[in-house]
Amino acid sequence: MNLEQLEAVVAVVDYGSYAAAADVLRISQPSLTRRIQRCETDLGLALFTRVGRRMQVTDAGRSVLGPARRMLQEANGLRALADAQQALTAGTLRIGALPSLVATHVPELVARFHAAHPDVRIEVTGAVDSAELLEAVDLGRIDLGVADVATAGPGVEVRLLEEQRFAIVLPGLRTVAEREAEHMPPTITGDELAAHTLVTLPRGTSMRAVTDEAYARFGVQPPRVIVTTQRDALTRFATAGVGLTVVPERLADWAAANGARVRRFPTPVTRSIGLLVRHDSVGTPAVSAFLRLAERVPPGD
Repeated sequence: MNLEQLEAVVAVVDYGSYAAAADVLRISQPSLTRRIQRCETDLGLALFTRVGRRMQVTDAGRSVLGPARRMLQEANGLRALADAQQALTAGTLRIGALPSLVATHVPELVARFHAAHPDVRIEVTGAVDSAELLEAVDLGRIDLGVADVATAGPGVEVRLLEEQRFAIVLPGLRTVAEREAEHMPPTITGDELAAHTLVTLPRGTSMRAVTDEAYARFGVQPPRVIVTTQRDALTRFATAGVGLTVVPERLADWAAANGARVRRFPTPVTRSIGLLVRHDSVGTPAVSAFLRLAERVPPGD
């Protein structure tokens, strides 16, 4: 028994004859007859009996009619929902990201998508680390991940967004004279890195790996290390005078606007940022639209 058979049964009841029902459904009368016969065979019930030129529904047919109408209504509802999803006038897009990227990349990406498809619900969650984010993508708990591309694994596709640059926020705030004198932040030296306490994230995080790589380039080690899991607090620790921190340039620039002492690396220190998506999710309407918008103009451009 299928929906076409139930649709034929309901049409005969509503329009009173096989001929009228076939005309409404835009099929031949023999096709309609076969659908009803198959439905009767599947159910083991006689649904109609002929009275003169009209088909009269049997008691068994009446008992089937209510459930049949409900099934057809639900099927129509599902079709309407699917159409809305295809048109991106409904549905949900679930995005996960590393916390530092929630603060930098994700708002611009979401703003771009929301402006184009305001009726799609958007959920944004953070992940403790790249491994947790990759697992969420792989298991389908989120539709898209925003992370360093080193987190990609089997079954997950990577769409590169940009090479994210890092900068240093030194301890303390700029003096008035420094604010007036500085136009572009100067580059950091190995002596400066070796002179200050480092405020950073725990080992195993992407930003800590970038920080350790930066120190290795200069061949120095910080004299002291303070570890926090609160990424949003890194620049605040620096401006409070606790120590220096290595953060994405965009976060450093925001801190500089509030008086932070910022330094650049003489040779760019970067990490590759991309979108993670399961291979079987790439073609879904919301994910596909998000990927197109994200790749058309990388965040920050």
